[in-house]
Parts: sequence; C-alpha cells; structure tokens
Amino acid sequence: MSEKKLSSSLEDYLEAIHALSQERPFVHANQIAEYLRVAKSSVSWALGQLAKKGLINYKPYEAITLTDKGRTRAKQVANRHEEIKRFLTGVLAVDEATAQENACRMEHVIDREVLLRMKCFLDSFEDTATSAGSAEVAEDKVDDSLKIESSEIEAPPEAVQKQSKGRNRNTLLRLKEVLTASGRELSIPEAQVISAFLTIERHLSLDELFKEVRRGEPTLRREDVTEAMDILCEHKIARQLRLPNRVVYEHWHPESHHDHLFCVKCGAIIEFYDPRIEMLQMENARRSSFRLLQHSLNLYGVCDACVAREGNIRLLTECLAGESVQIMRVDGDETMKRHVADMGITNGNYVEVVSPEGPGKSVIVLVGQGRVMLDRETAEKIKVTAASDKHVPFRLRRRGRHRHMADRPGQGYFRNHSNNK
Repeated sequence: MSEKKLSSSLEDYLEAIHALSQERPFVHANQIAEYLRVAKSSVSWALGQLAKKGLINYKPYEAITLTDKGRTRAKQVANRHEEIKRFLTGVLAVDEATAQENACRMEHVIDREVLLRMKCFLDSFEDTATSAGSAEVAEDKVDDSLKIESSEIEAPPEAVQKQSKGRNRNTLLRLKEVLTASGRELSIPEAQVISAFLTIERHLSLDELFKEVRRGEPTLRREDVTEAMDILCEHKIARQLRLPNRVVYEHWHPESHHDHLFCVKCGAIIEFYDPRIEMLQMENARRSSFRLLQHSLNLYGVCDACVAREGNIRLLTECLAGESVQIMRVDGDETMKRHVADMGITNGNYVEVVSPEGPGKSVIVLVGQGRVMLDRETAEKIKVTAASDKHVPFRLRRRGRHRHMADRPGQGYFRNHSNNK
C-alpha cells in the first residue's frame, strides 16, 4: 500500500510500537494503549489494520513486532516528527511540551517538500549557532532598548564558507570543458587570470585584479583580465557588485547565499549569512503570495576602523610643527583637489608639518623630499590624522643632525684652539 493510504491514526500507532520496541524486545497491546492513552478496544482494531497492511506481526494475546516494511515506515514517521519538533524548539523557541503536541499533529499533514525545506533551514541555522558559540557578545556596547529578548536567537551572522583549492581546480577544468563543447577555447592568459581569481578570496575591481595577476605574469594585458571576467560572469562563476563609487567582482556560490555590509568610507566589504533574515524574507514573500526566485541584501554604513579613525581626524591647520600626519581626505572642488594632488597631497599620503604659521598664515609641510606652502583656505580643507611610527615613511622620520667636524670637541677649531693653549 502507498504511504498516502495510511491514516494519521494508524501512523500514531505505528510510531508508538516503534518507540516502545526501542525499550523492550516485545510490545503488548496494553502497553500501546497506555502509551497513547486510548482504550484497549481501539488498539485491537488499529493493530488488525496494521497487520493487514503487512506492517506488523500481530495475533491476539501475543507479542507485537514490526515487519521490515513496518520498521522502515515507522522510522520515516518518527524522523518526520523529530524534524518538526526540532524546528519548533530550535528556530521558533517553542517550549518542549507545546512542540511535542504540535509535531504530533503536523507530521501527518505536512508535505514532503515543506519538510525538506524546514530540515535544510534548520541544519544551516544550527551550524550558525554552533560557529557563533565561541564568539563573545559585547552587550555593553548595545543600547538596552535594542537588546534581543532572551527568547530570541542571539547568534551573530555566520561567516561565509570559502571554496577549497580542489574545488577551484575542478571549476576551471569544468569551465574549459564547457567552452570547448561550445567551440570556444580558453586562451592561456585567460586561464591564468581565471585561476588567479579563483584563488583570491576577496572582492576585487578589474584594476586590482590586473595588478594581482601582473605580479606573476608581467606580460598579461588588461584586455585579458576583462575578457576572463566576462567569461566567469557569463557562466555564473563570478558576479559584479556595483557599489556607489566602484564595481567589484566576487565568487558566486548559488548554493551558499550571503549578504553584504559595505563601508562607505574605506570601501571594506563584509560577507555574512543570517538564517533569521532569510526566514523573514521568505515569510514576507509568502504573506504577499509572492514566489521568491532570488534576492540580495546590501547594507551600507561605516566600519569600526573608520569610526575610530574619524574620531581622530582634524584639520591640517590644527597640527603642530614637527608632526607627521596622514592625509585622510581633501574637501574641495575638483580643481583644488587636482592642484594639491600635483603637490603630492592625496588620500593616504604622509606629510610632515614644518610650520603651521608660515608667512601670511600659510601652512608649510614636507611632502617627500620637498616643501610645500599652502594658503590658509586650502589647508583648512585638508583633513588628516596622526601617523604612528610604523606607518611613517622612513624619509619622514626624524633623524639626529650630523655634527660637522668643526662642531665636535677635540676636532677642527676646538682641537686647534686647545692645542694652542
């Protein structure tokens, strides 16, 4: 008989026999009645039905055992019950008793596809909670009004898993096979670019990727990089991420969806996966009777490093003589930015303040090996932060002055002068 023709009541009896048989070699009708809290007459009728379907070995007043077919069917029912219960307790934070009661009802009506999706979601959810168990939660940094309730999940987003080297090699080999079958051979430069991209687990612009591959292959052209990335995007191995000020490429893993955090200051990109977000998105789509095919979530903000750095940023005019500082940004029109850039004052460069109060209230700085005089208005539009010794270029580090021979005691004038005495 097919599974569909087994009623929910008979499934309960089959599940009860399976559970009791785990504790003892033989099961009797009175034990089943006690387990399910039903009348013995009801048990006798159900056992007769299960025996007719070949699921149990049963004769009145004798011990009851499961047939091979019945044991397989009972395990399916028990597993279905357990998966639903795990989902209710683990994801929805339902208490044990309520989860048990609802799982008993749901296991008989839930579709196989729905159960499979619940299981996949639960597995990823539990993996996230496990990986987050070792992470410390800095609750003192969270506003009390924003703290998660104790009944909610406190696990932070899961770090996205990266591909192995073996998988990268297989991806390249498979791509070559697909291209060959379509009459398109992968050139050696294109293969070198693709191989390099697959081994770099971070987001890269075309220029950044070009610089990376040129280190090992100086003969590669920019056109080779562009063509290789077009091939990867066309075959869904890579994809573009269009940010407000640039375009970057990332590995595309359809089987492991993730979202992004973008820092609008430094351009840092953080990948994360949080099953709670995925569940809410699916639930909202379901409520709107919307069939969800694909989605992406990009969050824009400022990273911790930039927040800390912004707190130390000041105007160039506020620096003291002798300070070594790093240029953070230049606030002004494009003409002014190009003008100071020609002097070597660009984002990330280091300069030393020679005098904050030069002629006409100008600011004099040492850029490289030369001095630059900036008018007050321009200097007030240059934002800087103090540079630590390890980041200051060697040429800007203060060294002791060389004392000329005539300045040293016992030499030059001093030597001659003392000898005359």
